[in-house]
Amino acid sequence: MKALPQDLAELFEFDLASLRVTSREGKHREFKRQPAANEMLRYGKTLAAFSNTDGGVIIFGVTDAPRSIVGINDAFPDEANWANSLRSSFAPEIDFAVREYVVGERAVVAIGVDRGHDLPVVCLRDSSVERVVNGRTRSEAWLQQGAIYYRQAGQTRPIHHLELRTMLERRDADRLAAFMQNLRIISEVGPDKIGILDMSKGAADGDTTRLYLSRETARHLNFIERGRFVESQDQGDPAYMVIGSVQLNQALAGPLDPEDQNLPNEAADKLRPAVEDVFWQGIPFTGQHLAKLAKYAGLRGDGPADPRYCIIDEKVRRVYYTRAGIERLEEALRASPGEALASFASKSTINQFEDE
Repeated sequence: MKALPQDLAELFEFDLASLRVTSREGKHREFKRQPAANEMLRYGKTLAAFSNTDGGVIIFGVTDAPRSIVGINDAFPDEANWANSLRSSFAPEIDFAVREYVVGERAVVAIGVDRGHDLPVVCLRDSSVERVVNGRTRSEAWLQQGAIYYRQAGQTRPIHHLELRTMLERRDADRLAAFMQNLRIISEVGPDKIGILDMSKGAADGDTTRLYLSRETARHLNFIERGRFVESQDQGDPAYMVIGSVQLNQALAGPLDPEDQNLPNEAADKLRPAVEDVFWQGIPFTGQHLAKLAKYAGLRGDGPADPRYCIIDEKVRRVYYTRAGIERLEEALRASPGEALASFASKSTINQFEDE
């Protein structure tokens, strides 16, 4: 859930002078007197039902009869306890928000969820509690493994067939609508200028952000691994500074352009005119020489290759050099001919260059 409102009056109606509550429990709201640590699973069941329906909130610190704000007396479970309890009992994970409100000197705490994105939320385990009723001990089931809980008219119960079908149809319609919206954006911007950022993980939680690009898009981008995300105003290729670590080598997808499928010997042949222009006609330069030059220029190394310039197909154990990669090698040759030559040539070739 993104956030709960700052004003408690947006969650339910009450009289500020008497603290009497006029709102009722319903499909999206439930009141509790005090939070009880031994009933976390029951609260989780309600939150799962809210998530499977249209979202909702549990409000602690409100009595039932008469319904009024009394505040909570005990410490409220922290968010880590809520997260652990929900994660161990339901999947997919339920995103929730907690907020404390003060009315007079009385503390009211709300925990709420939005409608889930990846429905349905399913119960992962069985759980029951023993209660004494009329002098006899009875086992009351709280959770049932495989159950999908639903909210209807202020009650939490297992979902019915028609409700489940409606939920799945709505989920699929939402996914299709989001997909079509993204297609419209791609059409307007252009498929060669679009990237897809995986929002499920990112730098905020210390994980790796994944950016999915076509190779055509990546060819025109330069990446800096740390800092804010900004576009360079200089002429030439746009440069971006990205918060977190972008695994560009794992992000590229789509078919490889034939012009970028240059095996080492093929790339060496395409680069040869530049090599002979910088040095001399007939200088030895093969695919093996090009591979050494690529390491010098930073296209390859101990880590993963930069797929804008050099693509390694692990399945067939082939190395391809892209057009941008060949251009980068030519730039390295012309920028520092002596250093470039020393990276790939034999001693006799280097000596010949120095003698000239």
